[in-house]
Amino acid sequence: MKKIYKIKDLEQVRLLSDPLKLRLLQAFAESPRTTKQAAAELGETVTKLYRHVDALHDSGLLEVVGEKQKRGTIERTFRAIAQRFEADHSLFSDETGDEGPDAARELLRASEAEILQVLANAPEVDEEPAIVLRFRGRATPEKIAELRATLTDWVDSIPSCDESPADGTREFGGLIAFYQTD
Repeated sequence: MKKIYKIKDLEQVRLLSDPLKLRLLQAFAESPRTTKQAAAELGETVTKLYRHVDALHDSGLLEVVGEKQKRGTIERTFRAIAQRFEADHSLFSDETGDEGPDAARELLRASEAEILQVLANAPEVDEEPAIVLRFRGRATPEKIAELRATLTDWVDSIPSCDESPADGTREFGGLIAFYQTD
């Protein structure tokens, strides 16, 4: 399994703008598992997940790492092709026509919906409120490179969600966009 996979296909970006497919990919990145095991972990029905798993597999984001005969069918074990996925910035350029910007909009809309849901469901007194911010800064190219490296190191330090909810862990999410504006 690769550490980082650079997404260079807009269809893969579209797939990952679906929150359920993103959660599925995350589950398969944690460890190899069957669709049934992923369904149990995510609290979903197996029949609901089959088409999502097939779409991730068909797009090349999941690979089959095992198959075994089970009650007249073949049960496949999948894993993600990488631990972390990053979209190639060229996907969102004007050179891709409307497809690139449309894929970026889908990604942002999915994130927007998730953030708004979290904010709407937040308790009145929240000891750990969501952090939602937008910022702009000015720095030398060397400082920008240093900030980018720090951000990358921080993202690399994020633990995988391989703990079950019963272990006292809580799921969290984030959206990061780091870019130069000039």
